[in-house]
Amino acid sequence: MRYALPVWVITRTVLFLAATQVIPVGHEGSFDNDVRLYGDWATILLSGEFPAGDEKWQYPPFAALPMLAPHLLPWSYQISFYVIAILCDLAILLLVNRFATRSGTGPAAIWAWTIGAAMLGPVLISRYDLMVTLVAVAALTVSRDALIRGMLIGVGLSIKVWPIALLVGLRRWRELLTGTGAALGATIVACGAAALVMPHALDFLTNQQERGLQVESLAGTPFVLGRVLGWWGGFTSYQHGAMELVGDGIETATRISVIATPVALLLLFVWWLRATPTETTYYDAAFTTVLFLVLTSRVLSPQYLIWLIGIAAVAFAVRESSQRPAAWLLLTAMLLTGIMYPWVEQDYSWTGQLPGTLVLVTRNLILLAAAIVSFVALWRSTRPALARPEPVPAI
Repeated sequence: MRYALPVWVITRTVLFLAATQVIPVGHEGSFDNDVRLYGDWATILLSGEFPAGDEKWQYPPFAALPMLAPHLLPWSYQISFYVIAILCDLAILLLVNRFATRSGTGPAAIWAWTIGAAMLGPVLISRYDLMVTLVAVAALTVSRDALIRGMLIGVGLSIKVWPIALLVGLRRWRELLTGTGAALGATIVACGAAALVMPHALDFLTNQQERGLQVESLAGTPFVLGRVLGWWGGFTSYQHGAMELVGDGIETATRISVIATPVALLLLFVWWLRATPTETTYYDAAFTTVLFLVLTSRVLSPQYLIWLIGIAAVAFAVRESSQRPAAWLLLTAMLLTGIMYPWVEQDYSWTGQLPGTLVLVTRNLILLAAAIVSFVALWRSTRPALARPEPVPAI
């Protein structure tokens, strides 16, 4: 931490200056478009209701909290949002450092967050996913008590759905029931209270149904590559707040992507039934599960990697974690994602040019490799010990 903290200060200062375009990066609006949208939503939220009829609003009710928080600070909404994001970033670093110190591991975890997260570029501090990741990292590191973990997961689930994946690593039935009950209880209370106080709090449950296949998704990779090679004649269109693919085969690919998520969860369930847990199982399973959710999703926005690098940093802090090879692959994907957005984004999103498309395809293949390596390592690290042969009685 002695050297990591100054590096963190330097890198986050650079990210802040880039996000505010003091250091020109990308094109105008590369990083503040989402923040401006959050500000527009915050104005609606302050009027006493959730955004109605807005297909871009796809978040549970507690997503309102990070969007309203900038109004508590004296600066413009944009600057205040970045400041809050950087404070959450620092909180994650402190949690990871505390956990690594308590675990007696080396500095890899601290550097994974300090440098690894920074490789994503200004996206790190210009999306509210950083706030959700803070809650998820707290659920992983603050306490081993299933009740506390479950309550924190419930809070995360009330902000964005993905933290529910952290329940998979609870390996004993009592822990699973306690954690799941606490998570669902916290979520029901949060969503129920919001629905009673403000209209349209539960619209997020239906706003994602019409989403198509995002250009950056794993399932979209063959079509992006096919477009640049000339054998797919489709195009991209800005819909539902993202660049989506349109053309032959996209509807089928979207259905496959939707089916892939329960298939991945079924695979994890088979692992869960036959696994013999170790001290690292909870953390390893969290990383594998979130990787699966990200890769099988119809959407794979750059900020999704914030979730993964947070959990990867925790995995680096766990002694004898099986996930370090997959975490190293993730770090490579982080770097490529930082190059993709915004530097070559238009190459693969709008124009289908070769350089940007190759970066995207390479990034997705590395993430796929990370998921395979992650699951194989999880399976092997928790397989039951081979039965020992009975000793032959002496004659």
